[in-house]
Amino acid sequence: MQYCAVFQSITSFYPVRVVFKKDVSLPQLGVSYQADTSAEIPLFLALKLDEMNAVEIDDSYVISPKDIANIKYAEQRESYPAKLPEDFYPRLKLSVYLLNKKGDSKTVRMLFQETRELLIERVKKIALLVATRSDIVNDQSFLERLAPEEKALLASMYNTITSFMMSIL
Repeated sequence: MQYCAVFQSITSFYPVRVVFKKDVSLPQLGVSYQADTSAEIPLFLALKLDEMNAVEIDDSYVISPKDIANIKYAEQRESYPAKLPEDFYPRLKLSVYLLNKKGDSKTVRMLFQETRELLIERVKKIALLVATRSDIVNDQSFLERLAPEEKALLASMYNTITSFMMSIL
């Protein structure tokens, strides 16, 4: 369960551009902005302030189901995981949030379906590579294809799979 917090914290601190609709002062977080100010703030804070109607989140971060389908197509053609943008998972989380806010449940469902299929393929590849090539965790050409959240997953899988194999063999 500790790794879920790691994955979530990586995504939560991704910087997102917002425009403040009203003055906001959160000294405990070191945040103080006046209305009509544009800034980059961590995703978790952008979502919370948006819920309070204090900011407008830049919607250029939104990922469409077609974007994910294109990544999935590349994923199916390669033996290593396809290279994802570093900001893939935070943008995905933000996309779901913004689409839900607009009430676009159809697009959210399509996004979930495309993402689920992509993640199943990626996790299978990572697990197989870790199980068959324990040195993969040091392979730069492999690591550069993974998003930061997947690198954390890789460390978790590596520890679990190698511990299991060592206990059996």
